[in-house]
Amino acid sequence: MNRPLYSQLVAYYELVEGRDWQKEIHLISTVLKDHRCKSLIDLGCGTGYHARALTRMGFETTGIDISKQNIQFARNNARKEEVRSRFIVGSYYQYRPPERFDSALCLNWSIPVRDVEVKRFLDNTYSILKPGGILIFDFERISQIVWSDVGKALTDMWNQEGKLIVRVSIGQISANVLYSTDVYLIYPESSKEDRPDERLRYKAAANTRVQMFVDRSCVRFFSIKEIGNFARHSGFRVINNFLQPRGKYQRSYAVLEKIT
Repeated sequence: MNRPLYSQLVAYYELVEGRDWQKEIHLISTVLKDHRCKSLIDLGCGTGYHARALTRMGFETTGIDISKQNIQFARNNARKEEVRSRFIVGSYYQYRPPERFDSALCLNWSIPVRDVEVKRFLDNTYSILKPGGILIFDFERISQIVWSDVGKALTDMWNQEGKLIVRVSIGQISANVLYSTDVYLIYPESSKEDRPDERLRYKAAANTRVQMFVDRSCVRFFSIKEIGNFARHSGFRVINNFLQPRGKYQRSYAVLEKIT
């Protein structure tokens, strides 16, 4: 795992991800209750926010992630919050637990990009769900691409524990895949900068007191038809899909049911 967002920047992940965490937890828990799910596995759980929150709501949760730093952060926070979530380092392509689960999550756009990897993911998820089990995941819809933002440098910033975190992102799309480069600058507590401009960001690269990280990612845009085809070929059927506002964007979700 070479991405700084999942290693050196783990402490900032829940801040910079930009999710409405409480609204999302409400949405997910409602789906889980509607399907009478009790046990849950969070595939690519990141820092474990969803798993910890759902544990507090009475669900039996397990989180798995390939990043050791993510899992350590999740375990530490679970201990602090006194919640009994279980967190495991591993790959969602290969994890084969001794028990099966009522439901699975895969959020933060963790669905694979290549067709063969999507199938591997869904095939393995099928194997760890009980008959009639459900999978909830978020994804980007082709119809939701904001073309005016493609190729443009977008700046976001946050404050946490006296530090200023600045992210400058630029993305390009090829074959319905967004390739994004994110530059993160972490200004120390003593920094007086309120809104660093481009000149100051370049200057920061030479300032040993300002940390700089470059994170690269890729996210695939799917159509609902594609989601349905992938689901069918791995033994699932789509039972719901919906949108949730996310600023000027929208977050898409699909709910798949394991066919018995």
